[in-house]
Amino acid sequence: MTTTAVETADKPARISKEDRVALAAIDVATALPGKWTVGRGRNRDQVADVVCLATGVSVGFQPVPGPGAWCYQLVPGDLPRELDDVFLWHRRDPFPVVRFAVGAPAAEVATHIHQRLIPAFHQWLDRAQTARRERLQAQTRQYKAQREIADQLESAFPQAPEPARIYCLRGDRMSITLTMSVDDALARIPALAQALRSDTTTPSTSTETQETT
Repeated sequence: MTTTAVETADKPARISKEDRVALAAIDVATALPGKWTVGRGRNRDQVADVVCLATGVSVGFQPVPGPGAWCYQLVPGDLPRELDDVFLWHRRDPFPVVRFAVGAPAAEVATHIHQRLIPAFHQWLDRAQTARRERLQAQTRQYKAQREIADQLESAFPQAPEPARIYCLRGDRMSITLTMSVDDALARIPALAQALRSDTTTPSTSTETQETT
């Protein structure tokens, strides 16, 4: 038993892929321009991250899983919380990620981070912010239009048995359903009465559609 214990103690400790990636982060932080610090990573998939002390920009080091895959990915972040639910552009504009082999020169990795990865990340954030702002503006326009239409219909048809139902379709198109008696519809909406009497099947090009039941 004594001999076995000695032989085990003499064996060098095995360095895992995760250890190698964490050590690479230290070398990369040293090679980056400016002052950078090394941390333990922002999520459980990262073994380390480097953070710029001047700007707060961080880049995570994430080992690529799988046997024989001695590689790691650089993942910039953090992603602003308000952008967590903005994925309309995500599939056609992938999150900037780059892969390096374990053992790649630290200067090469640092150059890529400084000259390509971080600028690409900022462009990605700008496009994400623009997409989010445009979506909020479209939602505001739709809500305002719904309220204006609902108010006008409420005053125009005070005797309607049910309030108008307004549905948002694709883009800025809306569908409006009015429930009233046929006599009321004929008296109040001559244009609709004419449409109901005709047999034309020409589709309407108006952005607002009125249906009567």
